[in-house]
Amino acid sequence: MSKLRALVIALALVITSAAAFAYYNFIADVPLPGKTIASPELQQDTIFAVGAYGLRIATKDCFTVQITNTEVSKPKKGNTWEEIWTLKVCERVGRLPIQFTINEDGTGSYALDYMNIKWKTVGTTAKKK
Repeated sequence: MSKLRALVIALALVITSAAAFAYYNFIADVPLPGKTIASPELQQDTIFAVGAYGLRIATKDCFTVQITNTEVSKPKKGNTWEEIWTLKVCERVGRLPIQFTINEDGTGSYALDYMNIKWKTVGTTAKKK
């Protein structure tokens, strides 16, 4: 009985997780558009956190998050540099500052600066009556 119960719970978790990910539309293929100097691996590592943040901004009628541009905002000095990644979330566009660091072992890390993102509205999805 306990094996069957565990199987049912595991199956329910898989179905729920798959439904939640299918519900949102996150568009970000590596290499990202723009002039990022982050390696493809570091871009891929950063995408999930950026997309998760973008989904917090999404509205009840729109669930699309897209990275539309990347640019270096502070050139590489030693092993660190800063970039701004532009997100389009429904009818809003935001510029998210990110600090990148290449570690001694060759891996990279990032820090998203959520407090300094600048959002603007570029359109509306509201239907006119």
